[in-house]
Amino acid sequence: MTLALKALPPSCLVLLLLQNSPGVGAQSYVDFKLLQPQGRVVVTMGETLTLNCTVTGSGPVGPVKWLKGWGSSEETIYDPKVSFPSRVMRVVNGSSTDFTIRIRDVRIEDAGTYHCVKFRKDTFGDVLLRRGGGTEVLVHARPSELAMSGPSRRAVPGQSVPFTCSTRGFFPRDIQLKWLKNGTPVQAEPPLIGPETSNSSYRASSTVQVTLRENDIRSELTCEVQHTTLAAPLTRTYALGRALRVPPSVSVAAAPPGAVEVNKTVNFTCRV
Repeated sequence: MTLALKALPPSCLVLLLLQNSPGVGAQSYVDFKLLQPQGRVVVTMGETLTLNCTVTGSGPVGPVKWLKGWGSSEETIYDPKVSFPSRVMRVVNGSSTDFTIRIRDVRIEDAGTYHCVKFRKDTFGDVLLRRGGGTEVLVHARPSELAMSGPSRRAVPGQSVPFTCSTRGFFPRDIQLKWLKNGTPVQAEPPLIGPETSNSSYRASSTVQVTLRENDIRSELTCEVQHTTLAAPLTRTYALGRALRVPPSVSVAAAPPGAVEVNKTVNFTCRV
């Protein structure tokens, strides 16, 4: 072993001794621990997201940062030396052990995996020391208020007319949309679900054909939506009388009925 060390150039020998000397490099901070306890967090759009991170033991000089993603796609979410949007803040300012952050007004695009990372200061910049296991953040979004429309013109009894119900801005994709007429389910095609163009949320719409009856003047057609973000279903009701046109029926009655003598008075009543 002695011969092998002597065979090394002086610069390499110095580097080898430095790397294996106590107090130099990341290996010396064996009692330093970084704790990122949350494996997965589900948050609803618009709420506040809390990401927990604490450190224990003695660590080197250097910042603790929060990164979203890892590798080529990583994005710095929090760095104590950089100014970030006001919706990202540290929970305990000035703490040397608690590096928990909050992200207010969560958006769909905030979904991803977040890492709490400890760096040690080096001559050439910050060097990675410890990385948390990562917290996967799932952002759910509630469906918007329902939009419901009926036929453009009133229809007569016996005619089949379309009604449409739609909602948007929800995540995840799974959603249930059903129709009820006076509380009784109405058969309809499965809803059409597609992505929004502006973000990662979804939109859905459903159309049902309803054959109108004369007694539908007081009937109600209801669209009902259920989603994992809703404590109770969203509903919207359409009064079918708005879509119905019932032609009048006319009858004429004479009193007294039948034939009468000349110069007698007869009353005629027209009923509509």
